[in-house]
Amino acid sequence: MAPEPTALGPDWWRNEAILTTPLRDLVDGLDTVASSPIPYTQLPRRMSAYAEEAPQWAHVARLTPQALLLRPRWGASAVQALIEAAQQAVRLHRGAQAGEPVGPEASVTRLTNRLNDFDQTLLSRHVWSLDPLTQKEAAEVLGVSAISVYRNLPRARARFAEMLADPAHQEVLEHAQHLRQRLGPYLPLDAVELELGRFGLESSSHAAQALLHLAGPFRLLRNRWVERTTEALGGRAQVTSAVAEVFRTTAAPSTDTLLNELGRCGMPAGVALAYLQDQETLRRFGDTWVRWSNGSVAAKAEAALHAIGVAATAESIWATLGEDDLKLTTLKERLSHDDRFLRTSRRRWALRCWKPVEYSGIAQAVGRYIDEQGGEASTSDIIDHLTATIPDITESSIRTYHYTLAFVTEAGKVRRRTKRDGWPKAPPLNTVRGAFHNGDNEVRLAIPVTRELQRGSGHPIPPAAATALGINPGGRRTFTGAHGNSTVSWKPSSTTGANVGSLRAQALAVDAAAGDTLVMVFRLDDARLDAIRIEANDNGLPLLRKLLGKTVRVPIAALASALQCPRDEVETVLRQRGDGHLADLLTGEP
Repeated sequence: MAPEPTALGPDWWRNEAILTTPLRDLVDGLDTVASSPIPYTQLPRRMSAYAEEAPQWAHVARLTPQALLLRPRWGASAVQALIEAAQQAVRLHRGAQAGEPVGPEASVTRLTNRLNDFDQTLLSRHVWSLDPLTQKEAAEVLGVSAISVYRNLPRARARFAEMLADPAHQEVLEHAQHLRQRLGPYLPLDAVELELGRFGLESSSHAAQALLHLAGPFRLLRNRWVERTTEALGGRAQVTSAVAEVFRTTAAPSTDTLLNELGRCGMPAGVALAYLQDQETLRRFGDTWVRWSNGSVAAKAEAALHAIGVAATAESIWATLGEDDLKLTTLKERLSHDDRFLRTSRRRWALRCWKPVEYSGIAQAVGRYIDEQGGEASTSDIIDHLTATIPDITESSIRTYHYTLAFVTEAGKVRRRTKRDGWPKAPPLNTVRGAFHNGDNEVRLAIPVTRELQRGSGHPIPPAAATALGINPGGRRTFTGAHGNSTVSWKPSSTTGANVGSLRAQALAVDAAAGDTLVMVFRLDDARLDAIRIEANDNGLPLLRKLLGKTVRVPIAALASALQCPRDEVETVLRQRGDGHLADLLTGEP
C-alpha cells in the first residue's frame, strides 16, 4: 500500500509509487464518498476552475497524482491539498457511519468549527443572525475593509454549503428540519429563544444562529416577531393571508377555525393563539373572533353583531361591547342612522349584509304576510306568524293595525284595502277637540304645548281635521308660514290618523311654554300657516277670541258658527268632544 501524503515529507512528489497510484488506492475508503462533492472552497482558489469538470470524488478517483500534476497551475501543494481533503471526507464519513447522533449543539458545532474564525464571524454576524449587520458593520467587527467582506462573502457561503452537503453532517440537516417544524413561519422572538433552548442551544451562539438559518432562514421584525423568509411573501404575509381568507368566507370564525387554518401554514397552536391575541385588528368575544377597529361606534357595533350572530337589541349590542365610555344613547343613534344596520323588529337590529327582512312597522309586516298568503289571511294566522317572527310586538298591537285604513277586516279575514273599497267617510270637524272653522277658508286647531312638542316631535291630527284641511288617506299637504313650513301627512296604516310635522319653530316664535296652548291657523286657499299662543291662565272672552280668530260678542253664536251646528247643540258638541271648559262658559246664556 502506498503511504499517505501526510507521511510523505516534502519530496513526496518525487516518489514514483505515489505518483502512479490512483487516488482510490492512495486514499483508503475513497469509494465510500464517491458521490460526495469535492470541497473546492477549501482548496486553493486556482483549483476551482475544475469544479464543473470534476464536481464529485468519483470524477478524480481513477486519476493518479502524476496525472493531476499535469493540469495547468496544479503544483505539488495543490495535489496534496486535494488528497488531504479526500482523506478528511473519508474520516468524516466513517465517523458519521460509526457514531451515534450527538445532538443539535455538538453536530452543528462540529460543522461550524470546520470554518475558520473569519468565515464563522462573517456568516454569523452578516448572514445567519436574525438581525444581521450590514457589510460595512461586519467589516468593522472583523477589522477589515468593506471590500474585503464583499469579496470573501460568496466564498464563505459556498464553503459552508459544501460542508453542509457532506453526508457527515446529515444530522445537522435533520435537526434543522425538526426546528423548522417546531417554529413555523411566524412567531415571537421569545418563542424562538425558547425553542433553541429546548435544542440545548444558546440563542446568541454561532451554532444556534447557523441552525436557525438552516431551518429558515428567519429575520427579526420591528414588532419583535420573527418571520421565515423562504415563503414568497414572507412568513408574516403568509399568516396574514391565511387569516384574511378565513374572514373572507366567515365574518365571525371560531378559535378552532382560525387555529386550524394557521396550523395548515405550519404554525403551532400556542403560537397561533398568541398571534391572534396580538392583532389589534381582531377582537375575541367568547370563542368567536371578528374584525375590529377602535374607530367609529358603528364599526364596533358591526363587529359586535357579527359576534352575536343574530339580530339583537341595542342593549345586547352595548353589553357585548362592554365599553364603559360608550353611551347607550350614542349607540342607538348610530344604529338608526348608519346604513350598515336595519331593524328586524321594534327593538332588534341586524346587519344589512345579512339580507334580513326589514321591519318597517306592524302594518308593513301584516301586509307582507297577507301578500305571501295570496292576498288574504285570517286574523289568528297573522297574529301567530307575527308574534313568532317578531317577538317584541304584542297581539293587541297587531289587532289594532288590522283596523287601520290600510286593511279591510271582514268575518275574521284581513286583506289590503283597494281603490274599489274607497275610504270611510270622516266625521265632521266639530267632533275634534279644539278644532274650529273660521269661515270657509280657515281651520283652527288648538294643540297643547308639551315637552314633546317643544323638542320637535310630530303631533297627531285626527281624520276629521285632516279631511277638513283637504287631505285624504295617503295624501300630504305642506303649509307655509312666517316661522317655517309644516307638513300634514296621512298614512293609511296610521292608528291615529294624520300627523303634522314639528311645530317647535312656531311655538318658539310666539314664546309658547309648556302648559300653554298653540292655536295653529290653516288657510285652505293658499296653504298659509300662522300660530297664536293661548296662555295657561287665559279664560272667558279673551280665550274664545284666540280660539275662534274673531271678536266674540255672543259666545254661543260665535261657537255655533265655528262648530257649524245649531245653537242648541253647541254645549252637547263641546262636552262630547272633551271641551267641557268651553261649554261651562255658556252657563246662564240665552
